[in-house]
Amino acid sequence: MNNLLSPKSVAVVGASDRSGWSNSALTNFEKVGFSGDLYLVNRRGGIVHGHQAYASCAEIGAPIDLALLLVGADTLPAALEDVAAAGISTAVVLAAGFSETGDAGHRAQEQIVSLATRFGITLVGPNCLGFVNMLDKVAAWSAQLPPLMTGSVAVVSQSGATAHTIAAFAGEQGIGVSHVVSTGNEGMLDTVEMAMLLVDDPRVRSIAMFMESIRDPARFCTLARRAASLEKPVVALKVGSSVLAAEIAMSHTGALVGDDRLIDTAFAQYGVVRADSIEELVITAGLLAHTGPLPEGGLGVVSMSGGACDLIADRAENLGVELPGLAADTRLRLSEVLPNFCTVRNPLDATGAASADPSLFRDAIEAIATDPAVALTAAIHVLPTEERGDRIKQRLEIVAPAFAAAVGRTMLVDQTISVIDESTVMNMDSIGIPYAINGIHHMVQAVGHAISWSKWLRKDRGEPTTSGDRIDVDTTAAWSEADALKLLSSQGVPVVQHRHVTTQEDAVVASAELGFPVVVKLVSPEILHKSDIGGVMLNVDSEDAVRLAFERVEAAARSVPEATMDGVLVSTMRSGGLELIVGVVVDPQWGPTLAVGFGGIWVHIADDTALRILPVTKSDIAEMLSELRGASLFAGARGSKPVDMDHLAGTILDIVNLAGRLGDQLLSLEINPLRVDGSTIEALDAAIEWI
Repeated sequence: MNNLLSPKSVAVVGASDRSGWSNSALTNFEKVGFSGDLYLVNRRGGIVHGHQAYASCAEIGAPIDLALLLVGADTLPAALEDVAAAGISTAVVLAAGFSETGDAGHRAQEQIVSLATRFGITLVGPNCLGFVNMLDKVAAWSAQLPPLMTGSVAVVSQSGATAHTIAAFAGEQGIGVSHVVSTGNEGMLDTVEMAMLLVDDPRVRSIAMFMESIRDPARFCTLARRAASLEKPVVALKVGSSVLAAEIAMSHTGALVGDDRLIDTAFAQYGVVRADSIEELVITAGLLAHTGPLPEGGLGVVSMSGGACDLIADRAENLGVELPGLAADTRLRLSEVLPNFCTVRNPLDATGAASADPSLFRDAIEAIATDPAVALTAAIHVLPTEERGDRIKQRLEIVAPAFAAAVGRTMLVDQTISVIDESTVMNMDSIGIPYAINGIHHMVQAVGHAISWSKWLRKDRGEPTTSGDRIDVDTTAAWSEADALKLLSSQGVPVVQHRHVTTQEDAVVASAELGFPVVVKLVSPEILHKSDIGGVMLNVDSEDAVRLAFERVEAAARSVPEATMDGVLVSTMRSGGLELIVGVVVDPQWGPTLAVGFGGIWVHIADDTALRILPVTKSDIAEMLSELRGASLFAGARGSKPVDMDHLAGTILDIVNLAGRLGDQLLSLEINPLRVDGSTIEALDAAIEWI
């Protein structure tokens, strides 16, 4: 696999003077300064692009690390056979007309992959533009290459055109890239596999990914864990949250798009930064490559414009980025250097006085950058472009020592988006300013991601507990609520007092034993949502009412032709407290997933739930509960008891572990509602489904 991204010799197969792809490919190798051996292959031989071409790869007669295949889909099998005959083990495939075109294309792609596997060839593509390795000066890229700067951000994208756009924007923002990789239809290697190749490269400091699908979630989590262990951020732009986007992704790469909310959960859980635009992706990955993990703290700001301070304050509040108050020592330092008409705070408006005397700006930046509550400092100032001349450069030369006071944690920020060209980067280097960002909104957004990611890295996540021994249960038949509650109770999960009875008179007796009022519910393995059909009677307060309730739930059962009735559940009527939903569901892609939220009738109305992919720890569950919009209710509202949060998290963990002990045939285990009243916790209703 080392030969794939860092080849010393490349064969360009399908080279032709009449091909734009071929012209671009050859130009790209020259542009990046490829110093290895480059061979052109054209079935007619002769002179191509001014160089001698070979009629086949096998004719070359020298070791070759990589083949760049520019041939069409119809001639690709023969080209692969020739590549194999030449002993080439890796290839990039430009050709389209495969899985992105439908069933026939999908079958054609399977045949190509099968052929490559038989020949021992690892493919990138098909339907991809290839890759650029700026560090080792390789450009197996078949489209026109944008101006790029060499750096430490690796770009990996399913879409070749989008990879080009990402790389071009990075170049326009003065952000250097190490690699640009397009994976296309991902017949053999997907974005995750390519990122896995890059994450261990010490020269790569962050990875920016454009993803239309995550084909192997377990592998993606492995990538995220590996990146976290190396303290390298993964920033991902995952598309497909809309129905239309999902359809486009299907037609573009033949990829399947998963549940977007679960993608959000997975990213947050495994420390992957999710971006919503190309600008956010590039600027965030660039900033994190520059800073690495940040210490605790928020954003510090120094400006010569009160308007810029106002804009930043608004953006920070909207995006949840802290602008911490300044320490007493910092305020004292600032008051000693700034005019008395300046208001000392964060964000700091150093006023026009700092424009007249750049040393004031320098001292203010240094004071705020070294404040213990500040993790990263933004100095709002125009950039030293050639058009702005020597005056701006001279001013910034006076300011530059402040950037050395907090190395890697101070940046120059222009208020609007513009191009940071190579001359501007050279000017900053000569002045001593290591990093700049364009655009206030993009800066605050990227800083927020950097702070959140750094906080995630510092978090002690602990080790999940094991589920325990397998519980032997019948998974071949549908289960009713009575079956589910019986299992929960037998495994130590608190369950409301109840009786499962099959006759009207037994229901009367059970009600008297439990004490009025009671709840009477239909028991049927075919009907999980009983209240939807009138199968639940609440506040039943007399023997006659029990008989009437029994008749009504019987009638409800008869309204569902395929349903069978197995009596009723009579349970103690509860009031007060909070009602939660706790569910474990096996997602087809991500596997067992925990959902916790406010339940009962509110589960579909309030839509207030938190998700985690299993396994989880008790602290994970506590964090989930704190994320709910209604989390303040746990502290007690309008005279209700505060919830014992440790007990609640422990009970939910017991439910999770119980689900884990039910084996691979479990589809879902749901308790709705789980009633919580102070330290009292009990399941009022439950459902278990099997695959």
